Amino acid sequence: MGSLSAANAKFCLDFFKELSKVKINENIFFSPLSISAALSMVQLGARGNTAEEIERVSFFPFPGTAIRGLYLEMEKRPSGSSEAGGAHSQFQELLSALGKGGATCSLSIANRLFGEATFQFLQQYLDSARDLYHAELEAVDFINAAEESRGKMNSWVEKQTGGKIKDLFPPGSVDSTTVLALVNAIHFKGQWAIKFEDRNTREMPFQLNKVQEHRNVPMMCQTGEYKLARRQEEQVTVLELPYTGEELSMFILLPENICDESTGLEQLESAVTYEKLAEWTNMENVYLQTITVYLPRFRMEESCELIPVLQPLGMRDAFVLEQADFSGLSTKPGLFLSKVIHKSFVEVNEEGTEAAAGTVMTIIIASCVSIPYEFRADHPFLFLIKHNPSKNILFFGRCCSP
Repeated sequence: MGSLSAANAKFCLDFFKELSKVKINENIFFSPLSISAALSMVQLGARGNTAEEIERVSFFPFPGTAIRGLYLEMEKRPSGSSEAGGAHSQFQELLSALGKGGATCSLSIANRLFGEATFQFLQQYLDSARDLYHAELEAVDFINAAEESRGKMNSWVEKQTGGKIKDLFPPGSVDSTTVLALVNAIHFKGQWAIKFEDRNTREMPFQLNKVQEHRNVPMMCQTGEYKLARRQEEQVTVLELPYTGEELSMFILLPENICDESTGLEQLESAVTYEKLAEWTNMENVYLQTITVYLPRFRMEESCELIPVLQPLGMRDAFVLEQADFSGLSTKPGLFLSKVIHKSFVEVNEEGTEAAAGTVMTIIIASCVSIPYEFRADHPFLFLIKHNPSKNILFFGRCCSP
């Protein structure tokens, strides 16, 4: 799954940098894995330049593999092999690997297709979506009961995310022209391997965008054995906070070079690349040391329409009626992607972290058709949650104001 984790990380950074252009000095939080999974299900039914654009934007591995050839190769490949199907079969492996947490750390990811009951989908596409993404087709009545269908889909997402993602489909997001809604939902709830004690949390200043501007926030504090790496060249300190079981960790990327007009976050964001992020969060050769950690308690809820972000990255044809090619999904002409919505939630407290996200992509048919080291996260920082065995980034964010 190495090539999938690399593709996911590259997409994560490209998406973050594009989103940062419109969300200047604002909190950001999203699930790159959720968006990538939904994109991959869309790509499975795309053809021609539409499929190629999705491959380029999402950095799917083995982009030279023709999707039509995928079906034949899937039949030939040995059971459990991931090479023939590229990103699609690697997603299949990843989905099987996730969700093995216990009572103190759980992770689940689910996919579902909601399709118009009267619409003719290619059985080949439905079989592949089910086999590769565990995405079953649920027939709904978009033509005569769009609101009822919207309620059913929202209920499914809310259930899959532990009630944290509500109304992923806003009013008016589906109507009689809707043919298919491809939905991904991801939910994570984990306890820290070393919990923060409530009694140690107190109001402390958190620096905002300039040294002169700060506000008091509830700052958690704990001393324990952690892995920490200082990257001298980029002036960033990286701290790993593992969750129970240590298959999942939060990584805090804290800039060091604070000056009068900057917290250092601007320099860090411009410097970070896929290669550096992989290096910074690789703690295999880093030894545990006694560290006193200060981390703000925070909660974020985000909702974003993704088309304005995906188009500048190079995914264009899928959204244009005259250019979109979804002939791998149905023989019906006139299909195009009309809405891409992502909602996310994260809460970090003394117990641990709960995070959830939902992504929906709606296809419609044209109406005509030792000495404690002190780590003090008291200024803006980046953070991510990574599945360590597969090295996949599940969630990524920026904390400017807890």
